[in-house]
Amino acid sequence: MTTPGPAGATAATVARTAGAATLENRFLVSSVAFLRAKQLQCGARPRLEAERHKPTHLALMEVLADTISWSVEDAVAKKPVAPDGMS
Repeated sequence: MTTPGPAGATAATVARTAGAATLENRFLVSSVAFLRAKQLQCGARPRLEAERHKPTHLALMEVLADTISWSVEDAVAKKPVAPDGMS
């Protein structure tokens, strides 16, 4: 089941067309929106007009509108570099 986004479009369609082309993975969209919802619940200022939306819905709208910045870090753990003379 898809969640309708702004203007009745599905979340996947909005993610492709709203400048969030790098958020094609729906699990990444939900993860970023979840973290933003936690920020909103802790008192962060909304970057869109709140209009009585709940924090979770507002967070999803912000992610799809590409109003928040985010980054994905590599999951590969880098081996620490040893100091000179040590292996």
